[in-house]
Amino acid sequence: MKNILFTVVLLGILAIASPIKLRAQATTEELMEAFFTIFEEDVNQAVDYLFATNPLIDSNQEGIKAIKERLELSRKLLGNYYGAEIVSKYFAGDSYAKYIYSLKYERQPVKLVIILYKPNQKWKVQNVNFVDDMETEFRLVE
Repeated sequence: MKNILFTVVLLGILAIASPIKLRAQATTEELMEAFFTIFEEDVNQAVDYLFATNPLIDSNQEGIKAIKERLELSRKLLGNYYGAEIVSKYFAGDSYAKYIYSLKYERQPVKLVIILYKPNQKWKVQNVNFVDDMETEFRLVE
């Protein structure tokens, strides 16, 4: 009886501790949340995850490699990464979305723009742009 209980507890712990498989995302928010969860641990894997949503984009493109390199360089040059916050989001109908995030680094924020498209049932990445100029996002608050 002790061995069975020990085995059940051990299997439960292993199931919880094993890497979580991210399922297909139903909403843009779920997609972005999954992206940033991966981003916390591995920038390259997060970019791969995002572009894997669109099978028409070759993950070996120079542009994707450049995004990965710039994000990795930012981590090295700008210090510790403290998370991301949504700056703004725009929708053109129900199937086209633009998210602008501020990536919070120790030295300065960096703007990440992600455009998503849903031609049928699933959201997929359309474009990713990485810019170190957050000042264009300032707006008057009264």
